[in-house]
Amino acid sequence: MVALARVLPVLVCVLSLLAARPLTPLAPVVVSAVHRVVRDLPTGPPNAIEWLVVSPRDPRTLYVGRYGCPMVFLRSRDAGRTWHNLLAAAQICIDGSPSGEAGSGNALTGPLLIAADGRSLFLDEFYNPPGSVDQQAHLLLSSMDSGDHWSIPDHGYDQGSGVVFISLSPPASPHHGPQQIYVTGYSASPSNGGYLVAYQDVSRVASAGGTDAGAGTDPGSVAGMRGTCCVNAPFPDAQDPTTVYVNLLNINDYNRPAGAVRSERGRAWAVVARPRARPPLRTFSVATDPHEVGLLVGRTQDTSVPQDRVYLSADHGRTWRPAACPGVLRGACPAATIDNAFGAGASYAFVGDGLYRFHGAGPATARLPLSARLPVPSRAIAAVTGGPRPGDPVYLTLKGPAGAGAPVFYRTLDAGRTWQRIAVPNPPLH
Repeated sequence: MVALARVLPVLVCVLSLLAARPLTPLAPVVVSAVHRVVRDLPTGPPNAIEWLVVSPRDPRTLYVGRYGCPMVFLRSRDAGRTWHNLLAAAQICIDGSPSGEAGSGNALTGPLLIAADGRSLFLDEFYNPPGSVDQQAHLLLSSMDSGDHWSIPDHGYDQGSGVVFISLSPPASPHHGPQQIYVTGYSASPSNGGYLVAYQDVSRVASAGGTDAGAGTDPGSVAGMRGTCCVNAPFPDAQDPTTVYVNLLNINDYNRPAGAVRSERGRAWAVVARPRARPPLRTFSVATDPHEVGLLVGRTQDTSVPQDRVYLSADHGRTWRPAACPGVLRGACPAATIDNAFGAGASYAFVGDGLYRFHGAGPATARLPLSARLPVPSRAIAAVTGGPRPGDPVYLTLKGPAGAGAPVFYRTLDAGRTWQRIAVPNPPLH
């Protein structure tokens, strides 16, 4: 069901691509403009993007993408001054003509993931060869050279099977060992239908097999859970990468998370207990947060619960304690946070009327003077990403119309003193 929900927009995209019109660019509200040179791309109206990912090794290398109409997959190695189109390299077709071995309906279905080495990339793609209804599948693509070449698996899948969601563990450490990739797969075969979560070392992703998490059971079939798999990708515990969590969808309302399940060291799925609350929580999901070191973080959409409330667990979700979200300001959680970018040793929250400093998981404290130079209000920001050191490039992506993304993003190269408006170029349809 989830796989179908993600595929339908892609099919609509392929059918309506030629009629699609780029969105009107946002009005500039920045201190300085950027001179943009586009390499190998026409100078058409800018395209909207739905995600922006920065290399962990070089914050000047970034990737932007969009899996709606029109399809976008670009790389820049100079902080957005010039761009290279990666659609053909990943064999993604968007206008009905084949590219390499790919079919006319191939399309992105999720944002790019970058391993800690900065060169290993992972992407899930919907494979839909021309005229075929029994070869459709979700594929896990990998590149070991920053996107120039891609390893694409054999297309011998049953209709609707394959990769549904992928995620990466945090960078490897001596305690946790190699970095892991986590995959939620789906099989449409009647004999083994259902979801399966597996994980393995990112360096072995091209090899067969992997380590099953959850003994191959369907996370949505756990006794007592009124939901279905899955809300986004599986993810590992902050302390133990062999403990995996999956958030479930409400079977009657996909916008309301139905809770989560947990698998420890490949054992069967178990329900993650909800925090005790009065009235009992009707919606609940779990995640990790680098500001809550080693803890599992629970959240709810219930309107009866304060907006800044989170729940923290140090025992894999068995017990919880209430807390306020990191960077909270006057009862509101930040639109986005980033560490070190505007001064080493602190975190920064885009909240309320500007940019605030905070430490650890504490509340927002001092408002930075450069708040007056931010190019957009905090409420317009979708995400913030950038390098780990002050002065590294920092990028703001914006909220766009529902499911449409935004046609521009903003960057700073001088720790927020000036910002540049970057229009995402319109790639050729090939």
